[in-house]
Amino acid sequence: MRDGVETIGLLAGLAPEIAADLLRQAQRRTVHADEVLFTAGQPARSVHVLASGAAKLMQTTPKGARVIVKYVRPGEVFGSPALLDRFYPVDAVAVMDGVELQWPSELLRTFIDRQPRVAFNVIHDLETRLREMEDRLRDLSNEPVEHRLARAILKLVDTFGRQTDDGVEIPFPVGRQDLADLIGSTLPTVSRTLRAWETQRQIRRSRRRLVIADVEAVARVLYQDTAPEPKPRRSHRRAARR
Repeated sequence: MRDGVETIGLLAGLAPEIAADLLRQAQRRTVHADEVLFTAGQPARSVHVLASGAAKLMQTTPKGARVIVKYVRPGEVFGSPALLDRFYPVDAVAVMDGVELQWPSELLRTFIDRQPRVAFNVIHDLETRLREMEDRLRDLSNEPVEHRLARAILKLVDTFGRQTDDGVEIPFPVGRQDLADLIGSTLPTVSRTLRAWETQRQIRRSRRRLVIADVEAVARVLYQDTAPEPKPRRSHRRAARR
């Protein structure tokens, strides 16, 4: 069971024999692209880690809009509400083939009683995720859409990027709607920005994959002044009635 087990944060700091024991108790299964791992509102019975592959965590707003909370990389803990007998707050969907490890919540709680370091590892993962959410809230509040889009693409490059002859490729489909859902923007705005970057040969599409041909050029977007995203205009008639 090698896959990517050396990157699993849940095992950090554990003695090799203890880490091996925890791995032996995991339920291991192969998952495929677009497979649903769990859904929002479902009772959380297991803690999840990807040994390989990738997944996206999503929420749907009361009005039906979709938000991609994050993309999960190998080794990252998700589904941790199971430790508290809660409900999963998000949908988790695999975006590429991979291997998933699951620990039933009761088993992992018993293991934590004997090995408190595992609880520390879970807390560390949650703290990291909290910092990511704080950064995203800052971006949504203060940054123009071009900056948010560049930052999201660079994050994907840093986490999942693979070097190819054409540039750095994200190894699973990332559509324009996905990027809009990830940065809290609209499909037309994201499409317009990506078309401009494609014209400038900063990015390109290949076999449904996003390829960043010029990573440095995308990074430079973060240091450029851009016009703020236009806000919907009110009609004078409606304003007058108020």
